[in-house]
Amino acid sequence: MEALMLVIVAGLVANYFYGSRKNAELANIWEKPIATVLQANFSAVGDGRQVLERDSAADLLFYASGRRHCKYAQGHLMLTARQDPIALLNDLTANNHEKLEVEVTLNDNLPGFVFAAVPRKRSKAVNRDRYDVSTFAKIATHDNVPASIVLFSESSDITNQLLDSGLDKMLAGESGLLEEIYVTDSPAEKPETHDFKREKRLLVTIRLPASTAAGIQSFREALEFVFYMVDYIAEGINLRAETTKKLGKARDEAFKEFARMAEQEKQEALAKILADKRRAELDEVDKMSPEQRRKWEEKDRKKQLKKEQGKRTRRVK
Repeated sequence: MEALMLVIVAGLVANYFYGSRKNAELANIWEKPIATVLQANFSAVGDGRQVLERDSAADLLFYASGRRHCKYAQGHLMLTARQDPIALLNDLTANNHEKLEVEVTLNDNLPGFVFAAVPRKRSKAVNRDRYDVSTFAKIATHDNVPASIVLFSESSDITNQLLDSGLDKMLAGESGLLEEIYVTDSPAEKPETHDFKREKRLLVTIRLPASTAAGIQSFREALEFVFYMVDYIAEGINLRAETTKKLGKARDEAFKEFARMAEQEKQEALAKILADKRRAELDEVDKMSPEQRRKWEEKDRKKQLKKEQGKRTRRVK
């Protein structure tokens, strides 16, 4: 039994070092095209020494800033957890694959809308789980987009202009690396408070191909397209007046609930201030002499009476 345990432990240790080394090799391979594209688009990439920051043996992150039309970009390179047998088995059974997720936070002055293109097998989950998609967008169709991809959009105006960027060709391309794309001005999860942060973002998932020369070139082109899309949204989108009006109306309607929440919080805060003030006054009254207390109560009675008369007058008006 001890011998078996030693064999298992030795196997796990060997797998950990092999898996970690293999992922380090792959990270080095993919870091080169990522670095090339980021350095061509941003003035500040990574910490100045390396582009990808290792979060774990299978997860690497990047951050870049200093580019027109956006505040910053961040990414997550997700490799198979080769060093962890349980996670590796989960990836294999769940048909997970290696990918790069890129999130670009766009400038505030860019057009705001919700659009998504996702694999058909993911479309129901996206429509169920993403607040922005389920609240503002509906399923859209386009002749140039393959049946394996489902589009969500707020308007055909938005759909047509975005696909004219060459997105239709990227989605229908042989490489199939552009897996999911979201352009959104609203949060993915439903906000719980009225003061939630609204940012315009471009989110893209790129599938990692085989690490051949052709695969790396296709990957680089897909990543370059992400930042081309940033410029296209800023400079190539010209929504019709009726589309812009429709977008604004949809947001006003959706965020009414949050406006009510804000007003309720305001009233509750005011009520607390008044209650604290009243409590402090009564504490002072307790310290008064009987004569002082009688005078204060008379003055307070007149004050409350005047307040009630004011309320009745406002109701009559």
